[in-house]
Amino acid sequence: MINTRNISKELMKTINIFTLFTIFFTAVGVSAQEPLSKDVRVVREFDPTVSDAMKINQMPDREDTLEINPQFNYRVVGQPLAGSPKVEPMSAARLARQHKGELYPSYVRGGLGNYETLFGEIFYNITRNEKFAFALSLGQEFSWGNIELEDGASSEAPLHRTNGGIYLRHFFDDKTLEFDMDFNRRAYEYYGYQTISTTDENPEFYDNGEGSLVPGDALIPDRKQRQTAFDLHVGLLGQQSDVDDTRYHMGFDYGAFDNYTGVGENRFSLSGDLKLPLGAAGMHLDGGVSFNKVNAPKGENEMQFLWTFEEREQIFLTLNPKMVIPGDKLSVEIGVNATGEFSGTEDFYLSPHVKGDLVIAEGIVSTFLGMTGEVRPGYYRDMMAENPFLSPDVLVETAHSNIRGFAGVKGNFSSATSFTARLDYEFIENEHFYENRFFQENGTTNYGMSNLFTVSYDDVSLLTLSGELLVRPVRQLDIILKGAYFGWELDVLEHAWHKPEMEIGLRAGYQFSEELRLDAAFNLLGERKARDLNAIDGVKMLKSVADFNLGGNYQLNRRLHFFGRIQNIFAAKYYQWSGYPMQGINFRLGAGYSF
Repeated sequence: MINTRNISKELMKTINIFTLFTIFFTAVGVSAQEPLSKDVRVVREFDPTVSDAMKINQMPDREDTLEINPQFNYRVVGQPLAGSPKVEPMSAARLARQHKGELYPSYVRGGLGNYETLFGEIFYNITRNEKFAFALSLGQEFSWGNIELEDGASSEAPLHRTNGGIYLRHFFDDKTLEFDMDFNRRAYEYYGYQTISTTDENPEFYDNGEGSLVPGDALIPDRKQRQTAFDLHVGLLGQQSDVDDTRYHMGFDYGAFDNYTGVGENRFSLSGDLKLPLGAAGMHLDGGVSFNKVNAPKGENEMQFLWTFEEREQIFLTLNPKMVIPGDKLSVEIGVNATGEFSGTEDFYLSPHVKGDLVIAEGIVSTFLGMTGEVRPGYYRDMMAENPFLSPDVLVETAHSNIRGFAGVKGNFSSATSFTARLDYEFIENEHFYENRFFQENGTTNYGMSNLFTVSYDDVSLLTLSGELLVRPVRQLDIILKGAYFGWELDVLEHAWHKPEMEIGLRAGYQFSEELRLDAAFNLLGERKARDLNAIDGVKMLKSVADFNLGGNYQLNRRLHFFGRIQNIFAAKYYQWSGYPMQGINFRLGAGYSF
């Protein structure tokens, strides 16, 4: 089956996008007439992130206290000659013997926190090797804390993480051989709030959606769940120094995944990236083939009234050719993105790829404008990582952003201030949204809410306005402000479940001394809506969250440092998913040692 769209509908979408961008760039062109500075900083595109108030927050990053600040002096100092010049013999320069800086191949860190948290990591890498780069890592994290649910009950919410990896690079004269191997394991429980009755004396019966009435305890899964993943990557990267040489990057990837329920996924992929110089322009070609298979659990299904497992095989063929035309003022990319999906049926996705970068005032401000599209496969592993409480029998379908237009401006007000502003407008087919599973109580209009999630689908349009501002008034202080607004328009669904309308983040870091660095972060997440069949309007509001964090790192000497972090200082009751509150105020203390 070929995936096609009505021509007139697509034409109207394209006209709407270019109308928005014409208005946007008219405003940009007016505001860009006044010079800002002669300094330019490259600012990466905005990447909205979820608030730091997570159930188990990430470990503090190790701060690199070494900062190189070279000073250059180009002044020519001349002295007048008195009388006849004398020729002085040139003596050989005396070179002081320099000692190599001490590098430590190993590093270990660990610590503890509230919610009965313990964590530790160890790293090893070889140093000063011109032919090889090699690194090993191993980490472990435990938490056994309880969390209060919305009905006031206390629920155990243990979490255990294990991760390890091998990184290897072999450098040749004009290419690099890559080898990576990673292992990740996450064990947790379905600790969230649910309203399904499990009374033994007078059990409640529910419609499981398949036409069967079953007791409540048949719809409540085992609390235990885990995700285990293994990844392997082998690649070859061409590193030709001449811009007129052909450059390439190819790789083979394998990923294996399974969970406690017994669902497994295997993924094989071959990918490549080729850059061919064509005079002043260039042809870029990237693509690949991916085979993905999901296996149902073996043996008898113990939760047959709750779960219906299916197997799935998918093949994705991708080819994205584009012509790149660089220029001093204007750079242009023109191409197409083509993907074929073969999974019982045949679907073909085709999107334009057009991008232009224009320097309005060199060294001050530039703009960009483009249109593209992408295919978003609903890989089982990726969906379980996105929402760990997704019902393990759900296979999420492929989504397609058939048209995504974007425009923006970036530059800097001064040598200490840089900014990015961006507008995105896209049309997405088959976008998925998470909602709790509900089962109707027999003979009533009431529903039992499960703490497992399923997905609903809709064709949507999404307007995203985002920006980022970086300020560094002094060398020791840097401040980053990020913000994004999301405007959803849906065809069928009432609301974009669990999607916020806005996110704001403010981070500041201050290098108090060579030994001490402090940082603070404030995050604001807008209100979200969750589906609730027991509510009058079918909506459950998840309140906005204001999250404030403080952290610090103290470098005692070249080998030993201490770190600490307090998160969610406002003790906000944050729900990332309906029924699942995250940890309240929490802290971590630890130390790291190099040897």
